[in-house]
Amino acid sequence: MLGYNSRDLLTKNVTELITGEELPKDFDLAHQFLSGQISNYQVEKSCLHKSGKIIWVLLNVSLLFDVNRNPLYFIWQIQDISERHEVEQLKNEFVSVVSHEVRTPLTAIKGALEILATGILVDEPQEAEQMLKIGVSNSERLLRLVNNILNLEMLDSGKMRLNLKLCDINIMVKQAMETVRPIAQQNSIEISYNTLDVPNTEILADEETIVQVLTNLLSNSIKFSHSGNKVEIYATVSNKEIIVAVKDYGKGVPPHKLETIFERFEQVDVSDSRQKGGTGLGLAICKNIVEKHQGKIWVESILGSGSTFYFTLPL
Repeated sequence: MLGYNSRDLLTKNVTELITGEELPKDFDLAHQFLSGQISNYQVEKSCLHKSGKIIWVLLNVSLLFDVNRNPLYFIWQIQDISERHEVEQLKNEFVSVVSHEVRTPLTAIKGALEILATGILVDEPQEAEQMLKIGVSNSERLLRLVNNILNLEMLDSGKMRLNLKLCDINIMVKQAMETVRPIAQQNSIEISYNTLDVPNTEILADEETIVQVLTNLLSNSIKFSHSGNKVEIYATVSNKEIIVAVKDYGKGVPPHKLETIFERFEQVDVSDSRQKGGTGLGLAICKNIVEKHQGKIWVESILGSGSTFYFTLPL
């Protein structure tokens, strides 16, 4: 479980197997054992695998005595609970994300409706219209959250069937651009696309989901770009596949996040994402959709200079 054979394991000190922050508590428990205060205990803790990876285990510890009741050695029974711990962590992240992403727009909707209900804006149509826009905008935010959760569940469970047909990549890019144009204009972001100019720009794909991938990538780039910046889209053909790239000049992605950014609930900057509105599900959905099309998705980034998200689709 920890990557060692029995011979190597017998030469290891406990301090080499348990992560540092757990050691003071473990030493205290060992003292309680030796003083006879306890006879066994069970605890969840993180241990170090031989590879350096941290794994979570359920540890049952007891103390073996000789005939004179002198302590001989500790007996550890270890059960790998890494998968369960990961599920619990995902659940906690889900609750945290949803509680924020639901409470914030609901509070805004409630506030706008309460103001309208008082009637104080009867003679101020512009202010009343602004309250309605707040309500509509936050309702759309709630709907996106629900759709993201449902889409990811359907993709994971295999319930979402791809409606594959010949689709023009240029048309799909332009559809996604039109979808995000209001957000781009609101943030003074220019979107440009270098139209793919080859004899055949059609691919076998599910048009709706590929447009969703493009929309999610564009939305992310806009969200984390500075006002007045631009977002560029371009497509190329190489080795019987189309490569689509979405490039921005925003904050960029830290190197340690490049591999994990496509995992669910993973966000580059949690505080900023909360402020701008984000669930950490969009890129996970993109990855799932692209891989179901037998494609690949990745990101290249320079922190402080921007990012380029790529995905491929077979021709």
